[in-house]
Amino acid sequence: MKLLTIGGATQDTIADYGNRKKPVFPWKEGSKIEVEKFHYTTGGGATNSAVSLKKLGHEVSTIISIGNDAQGKELLKDLACYALNVMPITQDNKETAVSFIVPTEHKDRIIFSCHGANEYLTQQVISKELIESHDCIYISPLHGKSAQLLPYITHIAQTKIESEQKYKVAINPGSSQLHEEFSSLKGALSEIDILMSNTEEMKLIMSGLKNNNFISSGKQLIIDGPPLMRSVLAGNKISFTMREYFTEIFSYGIKRIVVTDGKNGVYVATKDTIYFHQSMTVPVVNTLGAGDAFCSTFVGLLILGNSLEYALKGGILNAASVIQKIGAKTGLLTLKELDIHIKTLSPKLLQTFPLT
Repeated sequence: MKLLTIGGATQDTIADYGNRKKPVFPWKEGSKIEVEKFHYTTGGGATNSAVSLKKLGHEVSTIISIGNDAQGKELLKDLACYALNVMPITQDNKETAVSFIVPTEHKDRIIFSCHGANEYLTQQVISKELIESHDCIYISPLHGKSAQLLPYITHIAQTKIESEQKYKVAINPGSSQLHEEFSSLKGALSEIDILMSNTEEMKLIMSGLKNNNFISSGKQLIIDGPPLMRSVLAGNKISFTMREYFTEIFSYGIKRIVVTDGKNGVYVATKDTIYFHQSMTVPVVNTLGAGDAFCSTFVGLLILGNSLEYALKGGILNAASVIQKIGAKTGLLTLKELDIHIKTLSPKLLQTFPLT
């Protein structure tokens, strides 16, 4: 399959404490935090997902916006190692996006992020011809003016792509995109096939779609179910259940809905069934890139014709592999490696529930 990823590309600097004790947050003003070393890697949703999809055997192109600077050159040098078709848009008056990642004491991380050139993708560079020459468009978080392109991209993909592929548009919007350009996402929902988010992003999506006075009845809770399904969830001046969220999103014509819940697991909904798969218990080095690994693997395996259960398990495995390594790309597995590991997963980790 020919896939196109669109979104962010960053130069990442990751602090490594080594054997030193991780600092307790929040820091005190004036603190000096000692680390053992820094790791310099590439990140951003478009490049992370592109590498993941490439390892699954897809023919992958990625369109990114970078600055005409040292960081941009290093980013392209790294991406050249993965045999991707990289289409960089160089912005002479913008800087390449950078992120500074600080691991926390609880095996999570804090990210200081500057979106830089990522905010300036344009309709001129993401042409109709470029979109229609691919079988599926994978859209990672878009920032700034780039986020305004979403309805244009999804409409062209659904009307111009001639492939018989069932899933032509998959999107994993970011929190800043949902805060600043929610109207663009709402305008594109009817032309999205797979919508993926984490728990906090789900709350932002639901809050944007429902009136402020929407209060859940709580009648659709599953008391003995996984965490998110046994609780009424609070958004911005609203409350809702997972079932109410899925029902709302399906009303726009979306085919598959994904909600990742960190160490607790992942939910995937069809119009009839909710699938929940527990996360794997593995040594955590850094959680950077786990969401990109799951979402891109899930999409990549689905469009290869695999079952939803297989794609869900593959995503769980790839995310678990990534968090055991430094950087968002280092732990990504190949299709052959995933296939071997999927066969060893306990069926007890997967549960299913009726949507209504």
